[in-house]
Amino acid sequence: MTSVRAKGIKERFGRFACLSAPFFLFLTSFACSEGPSVESQAQPAAPVTLTIGLPVQTGQDPLHGAVQASRLISREGLTLPNRDGRAQPRLAETWTESPDGLTWRFRLRTNAFFHDGSKVDGLAVKASLERSLATSDIDQFPGLADIVSIEAPTADEVLIRVRARSTFLLDDLGVSILKATPGSPAIGTGPYQLESTSQNELVMRAFKNYYRGMPQIERIVWKSYPTVRTAWAGMMRGEIDFLYEIGPEAKEFIEPEASVQVFTFLRSYQFGVIFNAKKAPFDRWEVRRALNYAIDREKLVSQILRGQARASAGPTWPLHWAHDPSVPSYAFEPSRSVALLDAAKIPPFVQTANSKRAPSRFHFVCLLPETFPVWERVALAVQRDLAEVGVDMEIAAVPFAEFNRRIGAHDFDAVFLEFVFGNSPSRPFTFWYSKSKQNMWGFEDPKADIALDGIRRAASESEYRAAFRAFQLESLESAPAIFLAIGQTARAVNRRFTVVAAPNSDILHTIADWYPANSNPRMTN
Repeated sequence: MTSVRAKGIKERFGRFACLSAPFFLFLTSFACSEGPSVESQAQPAAPVTLTIGLPVQTGQDPLHGAVQASRLISREGLTLPNRDGRAQPRLAETWTESPDGLTWRFRLRTNAFFHDGSKVDGLAVKASLERSLATSDIDQFPGLADIVSIEAPTADEVLIRVRARSTFLLDDLGVSILKATPGSPAIGTGPYQLESTSQNELVMRAFKNYYRGMPQIERIVWKSYPTVRTAWAGMMRGEIDFLYEIGPEAKEFIEPEASVQVFTFLRSYQFGVIFNAKKAPFDRWEVRRALNYAIDREKLVSQILRGQARASAGPTWPLHWAHDPSVPSYAFEPSRSVALLDAAKIPPFVQTANSKRAPSRFHFVCLLPETFPVWERVALAVQRDLAEVGVDMEIAAVPFAEFNRRIGAHDFDAVFLEFVFGNSPSRPFTFWYSKSKQNMWGFEDPKADIALDGIRRAASESEYRAAFRAFQLESLESAPAIFLAIGQTARAVNRRFTVVAAPNSDILHTIADWYPANSNPRMTN
């Protein structure tokens, strides 16, 4: 790909930094009896605090979700893919790619620091990336797997050499740059750092040496709640300022609330039924395609997900800059589904003398983790649609540990998942590339592999677009899963805060840019 350079240090979305002047609360007391009045005294104001209510998934550690979410504002990588899939600068201020695509030079921000006050220099970045390369998680980052060496020629530079041209490198360099300390948690670089934790609460404080300026929201408190309903009640009582996630059933009641602003965005996950492509009849593309035509996705989105999703028919991120919207998707065509099953010689109805099941073309078991009620409702809708074309999908809810174990052991007919596909094609690469260790589904398709390799090794935007489109088309033909819907998340924030964020994006990433509604922002460079 031609030489690429990130332009300047001005962040996307028009970032804002805090006001440096302190706020004071003036308390004046007047004497009721004779004698001198008490002089008014200036007292430092309490820190501006944002309290976040986080509903807890049944069976989880109450703070599990808070710990995961808090890393989005306490850790950063060299880059961060934008909503359209283009890499944006973070700890790396600029970068250039050699003409042959084998060498990348990253210039680091000179004012970036770890939370312990040490500088984010070339040696620290090199050490962090090398630790990432040594972990088992490397299989999830094919761009990092392309790296053959990392050098730190100067304090403010990092040189990365790759084995072959890799468009996935910039995407996957979003991996967190951390400082390791023996016996202690890793140290990040983000706008907030951990201050304390208790059984149901996690407290963070603003990092005063953050390279874009100390945030105006000086303190963040994460509180866990057993359900969305109890979290919403906490917001109405003034216990929290930010409801992390609104369920589809609650959004219609929350939106009219005058004191609350609601922000909705597409999640980088989608619902789907993934087949074990090594098992009959899912080893045949005609059967997999037939089941896709049996699903009424629009009805599923409107009735089951209450409109809080977008119908999907493939594994690629629809907002990606290379996505071709002209590529068709699966329509709801039960008659076509039946025709494909007939052509595949799947008997119309089969019932043995000892069978207690209703007659069907074939029966299969779809694994589902327990205590995921939304997933179960979506799976039931799929079950009903498949029954209309004579296919019996049995839903088996199992403990989450067993669910993961059976996937790892390839012990399943099909599984229901909300799986990541993200704004980078490196994610579908890890899921569907034949030789990927993350491909647990036994899916193999030489044409899909060629397209994915084409994306990964593209030398120009035109090559990238052509390969991306080829993967879209081949995914439609081979149908490795029943792709159902891309979920939406809605977050609610009290209007006493001004939220700064791009439209249709996750506001959590921009908390460092928010400010109290009664104050004024100051632009950063």
